[in-house]
Amino acid sequence: MATTGVGFRWLDLLEKEFDKACVGLDTSLADLETEEPEAVFSARQKIATLSSCFAQLTHKALTIFQHSAKLEVS
Repeated sequence: MATTGVGFRWLDLLEKEFDKACVGLDTSLADLETEEPEAVFSARQKIATLSSCFAQLTHKALTIFQHSAKLEVS
């Protein structure tokens, strides 16, 4: 169970760091929005794509960790 627990903790930490980075990037973009609205819009679209990919990846990793936990219990 130790390996699976590490996986769940790792995933939780990774999600928190990703969220902090996205918020920081969005805050930085807000400062530039008045000067370069088209560039900021494009950057926000790319952040949305990255976030979507990250969400899918973490969902798949969570599924694998849950499956591993069930196998370790068996």
